[in-house]
Amino acid sequence: MDRPTFLVFSFIGLLLMAMLHLGEIWLNHDTLNVAHFILEWLPLYTVWIMLLVIGLFRRISTTQPPHVHP
Repeated sequence: MDRPTFLVFSFIGLLLMAMLHLGEIWLNHDTLNVAHFILEWLPLYTVWIMLLVIGLFRRISTTQPPHVHP
């Protein structure tokens, strides 16, 4: 998988996680419970955000010219 595809995959994954979370809140008619969020949703958000950061970092690092050693 190339880097732009990985970045798009990570962004779509994070977006879908947010939509699932909002859908669960809407369907259960619950308010945001902090313990529920920390135990169930925060680890998932952390993984997707880290994948997005890795995709962004790797994307930025490849745009720099390579160092040539004489």
